[in-house]
Amino acid sequence: MYSWRRLREKLFTGSVIALSLLAIAPVLHLIATVFVNGLTVIAEAGLGFFTGLPPTPLSRELGGIAPSIAGTLLMTALSLPVTVLLGLFAAILTTEFPKNPLSVAIDAVAKSLASIPTIAVSMIVYTLVVIPMRGFSALAGAVALTIVALPYAYTYFSIALRSVPSTYREAAFAVAMSRWGTVTRVFIPIARRSVVVGVLMTMARVMGETAALLFTAGRFRAGVVLSPVAPADSIPLLIFDYILSPYALWHRVAWGATALLLLAYMVVFLATKLVVKEVKL
Repeated sequence: MYSWRRLREKLFTGSVIALSLLAIAPVLHLIATVFVNGLTVIAEAGLGFFTGLPPTPLSRELGGIAPSIAGTLLMTALSLPVTVLLGLFAAILTTEFPKNPLSVAIDAVAKSLASIPTIAVSMIVYTLVVIPMRGFSALAGAVALTIVALPYAYTYFSIALRSVPSTYREAAFAVAMSRWGTVTRVFIPIARRSVVVGVLMTMARVMGETAALLFTAGRFRAGVVLSPVAPADSIPLLIFDYILSPYALWHRVAWGATALLLLAYMVVFLATKLVVKEVKL
């Protein structure tokens, strides 16, 4: 009887491992395909892949994606601080005053924004920002990215603040600490690592967005421009355009850009895992 139980246990464990490997096999195959195709392109292009301009369809050289890298960094730098601040303040308000009408409205709006197609956000920003500014710009792209990423930031920060036991609030009130002081000096410091995870995940969301930039950023690839009011490009936009083109050279550039974006994602997720391991209450 004992040996039969051990055998069943090993069979069950083996089945779980086999099914788990089967489930992640497509993801591993996708990652391997991107790296095999993309890193080969990056190695062939060398440093010029990060500093050069994209090639023309009839070019003999791979060129680079410097305008896309600069545009991605610029729009992320414009969007991320605003998204984090708005998401954090909204999370504080709904956590501390959950029954307040304003809190209820903010929570409803945040959940509604999460379900809006990002292409619709791009068209709305085109109407409200691009047309009045008389041109595409990194600023318009950043506005669209903020709208898209704000519900995610709000959700991460809300979960982080609500994970702090209420006993800490009671202890802070017991020593005559104000509600705002309790949030800034007790709750946020305790949940700081979870808040950092929220910031990193929001940054990953902003960096990888494509549809929100279709009618806002402008796809400018003729040079590196760092002005917020000038047209810009992004790595996801370049991948989207090049992979749908009929030119084999552009397909190769798209593979290299995809590998670079995937590496950036893996760095962010690795940092997130390292931070999560240190979360302690």
